[in-house]
Amino acid sequence: MPEDSQKFLLSRQKRTLLFLEWSVGFRPAGSVWVLLLALRGFSLVEIGAAEGLFHIVSFCCEIPSGLLADLLGRKRTLLLSQGMFFLSALLMAASQGAAGVYLSLAVSALGYNLASGTREAMTYESMLRWGREGEYLQFSSLQNGVYRFSDGGAMLLAGATVLLGWRKAYLLDAAIALAGLLAVFTLAEPDCPGRHGSGVTLAALPAALRETVLGAWTLLKTDRTAVRIMLVNALAGACATLTRFFLQQRVEAAVTVPALLGPALFVLGLGGGLAGLISGWLDRMPYRRAAALTLCGTAACAVLARGAFLPLLMLSGLGAGLLDDGLQLVSDKRLNDRFPSAQRATLVSVSSMAFSVFMIPLSPLFGWFFS
Repeated sequence: MPEDSQKFLLSRQKRTLLFLEWSVGFRPAGSVWVLLLALRGFSLVEIGAAEGLFHIVSFCCEIPSGLLADLLGRKRTLLLSQGMFFLSALLMAASQGAAGVYLSLAVSALGYNLASGTREAMTYESMLRWGREGEYLQFSSLQNGVYRFSDGGAMLLAGATVLLGWRKAYLLDAAIALAGLLAVFTLAEPDCPGRHGSGVTLAALPAALRETVLGAWTLLKTDRTAVRIMLVNALAGACATLTRFFLQQRVEAAVTVPALLGPALFVLGLGGGLAGLISGWLDRMPYRRAAALTLCGTAACAVLARGAFLPLLMLSGLGAGLLDDGLQLVSDKRLNDRFPSAQRATLVSVSSMAFSVFMIPLSPLFGWFFS
């Protein structure tokens, strides 16, 4: 294929992947779900329990979803993921009480499971297919920035979202998820050596499943460095994520002018969006040093987030997002460099499952910590 054609195809693939990041990030209701549930009368302990349920589902479905992506194809799995996001928003809009909320969060968790590992694999193998894998950290930083800034943009509209009402807001989320689903149809399935292309036949599925599971298990048994990166990154990510979640209610209480709530929540999301500025610096460090810096910084942010002084709350949210996403980008790069294509989505899903392992006990604990 001529070089110009390759550049065009990769450019189109990258634009679609960036739009997908926007469609997942820009969810006006989903971005402030903690605040919306609190305004509906749910206590912080109940909200923490709901978040724990979300991660129980994630824990159970994470690896099966990665296997699905490796066996049936990245594109098909992303289509299913966007479908789950669409269904989750509809369920939340129709919910009358806790049962509907919990069901919606479970479906949303499955949507994230299906995307987890799949989008990273789609991105890395698209770069690999066109010989640009050395640009992965740079492009994944851009993806992360698009996601975080779109999520921040949704938070900027928090005041308007509250005025719109939670039902209409979730219907808007459903429409955005549908746009993301349509965008996935335009993606090209990267065909890399050792993979099953866009999927396997039903007859070949058992053998392909066995091959994928054994390949992933072999790497986990033999590559202790990869396992350490997964666990440390998951712990740091869980602490930072929960700090940002429960900061929403703290900031809402600290903002004296309702019109400033949206801008305040938007600023909270800027830390993750700016993580690309420090990812290269962290990547040049030994991983142990980068992880220690992130964990200590995140712990300090969690302590600051328990206060009521708005500038310190904003600083803690910015710091937690910056450190968390910076380490995440570096971890993704180092892990993808170690993962074989045939088991890439499965192994990234194992890494995400480690995140859920920490989130399940830490969610109610952080709910108590911030009460």
